[in-house]
This record gives sequence, structure tokens and C-alpha cells, in this order.
Amino acid sequence: MNIIISKASWVKAALFTVFFIAMYVLINNTAVGVAGLLQITGGANILDFEFGFTADQALDMLTALGKQGRSFYLTRIIPIDFIFPLSYMLCYAGWIALLVKHISPKGHLKLLLLVPILAMLFDWGENMGIIFMLVKYPLLPKWVVISASTAGILKMICIVASVAAIVAFLIVLFFKRKKKT
Repeated sequence: MNIIISKASWVKAALFTVFFIAMYVLINNTAVGVAGLLQITGGANILDFEFGFTADQALDMLTALGKQGRSFYLTRIIPIDFIFPLSYMLCYAGWIALLVKHISPKGHLKLLLLVPILAMLFDWGENMGIIFMLVKYPLLPKWVVISASTAGILKMICIVASVAAIVAFLIVLFFKRKKKT
């Protein structure tokens, strides 16, 4: 982690942010992402946006997508959704590393770099569960649903924690620099 912090820079953080924004737009606002799915399904959405779901809720959501929507989810959205978590992990970890470098490079704050990495890993776990559900639909084993749902909840918690850490670090850095002047 010390190496990541030492290599952190404003330019890298900015580039990672641009990559994240581009992936966010691609997965949410284009014809190959959620916007395209919503047109096909008449508004039925994806499991990724739920903060936890039961087997019945998952079955209802996947049924609402219809055959064409489920196929689109599996072949268009899911492949992008393996790159998207990488983009937000790089963005959040890049900012956390940069801010820790300026606030407390030798402190325990560097462990916060693990939070966006965990978010990405949980997102991938959620995606693997969703792939299984899409392929096996309408048979949704409870252990798969519980695993995917739990991974999705943990992903969201880690994302919120990452953003909160970045905001807190920016505030600390602002006051630290203001104090010097």
C-alpha cells in the first residue's frame, strides 16, 4: 500500500475519474447499457440497483425483464459491469491514496485503500451470482440469491464508505492547507 500511495498523483486521480465517468455513462446512459434495457423492457430494471433482494424479488425482477431483457442483461450489461467496478475502484483508490499521501502518508489511513478494492470484489461476486440466475432462470437456488444479494449489499456499503472517506479527506486537506496560510 505504501507503493500505491507513493505513486499517487493528481494527474492519475483525474485520469481514473475520467475513466470512471466514461464507464458510468456507458453502463447507465447508452443503448448497450441500462438505458437500452429499459427501452426493451418498458422500464423493468436490473438487480444490481437493489439494496438486497429475496429469491421471490429476484424472480419477479428477472421475469419482468422478459426473455429479450434477460438476454440483453447477460450479453450487454454484465460484460460492461465487470469493467465498471474496476473503474470505480481505480477512481476511489486513486483519490484515497492521493489524499492519504497529503494527510497522513505513514498513518493507518492507508488501510482504507482496501475498501474500494473490496467494493470491486463484492461487485464481481454479485455479478457472478446474477449470471448464474440469468442462465438458470427460472430456477434460482436460494444460496445463489443470498450470495448475490449479500455481495451487492456489501458492495454498496464499501462504495458509500469510499466516497465518505474521500469527502472527509478533502475536508481535512482543505482545513490543513487553510491553516498553513
